[in-house]
Order: sequence, then C-alpha cells, then structure tokens
Amino acid sequence: MTGTVAPKRKRNLWVAVSVTLVSSVGVVVWQLWPASAPAVSVPDQVCGNTLPGNLAADLLPKSGSKYWEDIGEEFGVPYTGPTPDCTIAAGDRELSVTYFQYLDLKRVKTIDKAVERVEREAEEPGSAPLRLGEARGYASKRAAVLLLNCPTKGNPRIIEASVHDVDRSASAGSNTKAFAELTAETLRLAARDVYKCGGSPALPSGSPSLGRPRAE
Repeated sequence: MTGTVAPKRKRNLWVAVSVTLVSSVGVVVWQLWPASAPAVSVPDQVCGNTLPGNLAADLLPKSGSKYWEDIGEEFGVPYTGPTPDCTIAAGDRELSVTYFQYLDLKRVKTIDKAVERVEREAEEPGSAPLRLGEARGYASKRAAVLLLNCPTKGNPRIIEASVHDVDRSASAGSNTKAFAELTAETLRLAARDVYKCGGSPALPSGSPSLGRPRAE
C-alpha cells in the first residue's frame, strides 16, 4: 500500500477541517458582536422627586447607559439665590430642566429682553407655538420654553420654564410634544412651589396646546 490517502478519507478530512474553521469563525464573530444595550429604567419621579418620571422617559432613549440626574438641593423649593437646575440623562442624551424669574425693578429691567429672546427663538425653523393657559412659548425637537406673567409685591415679574438638550442638537429620538409636556409640568412646579404665583386658573391641568411647527 502506498502512502496516499484514500478519496473517502480525504473527504472526511476536509469536512472535519471545514467544520472546525466554521466553528472557530463563529466563536470569533460572537465574541466581537456588540452586546445588546440594557434597557433604560427611569424612576417614577425625577429631579429630586419633583417631576413625573414618565414625561422624562418620553425624551430619553429606551436603551443604553443607565439613568442618572444631577440636581441642586434647592430645586423645586422657594429659594432666593441663583436658580438651581436639574440635569437628567440616559443612553446618549442629556437634558437640562430649568426655571427662572425676570423682574422689572427701578435699576434692573429684564422682562422685555426675556420676552424678545423667546419670541426670536420661536421664529426659528422647526419651532411650534406652545400655550398653557396664560403661559406662552414654543417647542421644538431639541427644546421647549414657556413664559408666565407672575407679579410679586406689586412689581412686574415673568417666570420661565425650559427643557433643552444639553448639546443643543436634535436627537434621533426627539419628540416636540414630549418637550412641551415636561416643560409645562416644570412651569407648574415653578409657579406653584417656587414663586408662589397663586394662579391655578392661569395654568390649567392637562396637556399644553401645541401648534404647527415652522417649516425647516
């Protein structure tokens, strides 16, 4: 007998080698294939238990890095110092939730500038008119703002609530209505608990009214 391998043994040998190669490649591909991103879990209340978590969840990715927030301890309560803000984030999105007051005093007049700024932003492509009772503003794919007249001690005052993307860019999961909803709830918080506007008829319950966005 010669030292050559019989045809049948050759076929069996090639089959064994092929199976081994396919198995090895499969293992390598499985090891290199990215694992599925974990689902994001948003708490029932966010920003120090002051705002509904379901409204925040509508703006955050459904999967990716876990939820976190960074909040000043004075958020949501009466405070005379610099206005604290709340940052909420999950996955690849980070949002800033803020409120502020503008006063017209003898030496400081800031109301007109605030109104002009918001009106200018509302004219930008993609912005839609936003209303909540007597409050006016706008919403877009990356932000929403509402202004409300809230006089204090005989002095004119306007309060502002806003929610916006920290990087100021539209996300694939942008939702204009969700921005409007969370901003409306932030304004209710500011008017009721922070600045004590006492105007419940001015801010009705329910969703804000959202108009048609400007052409982009």
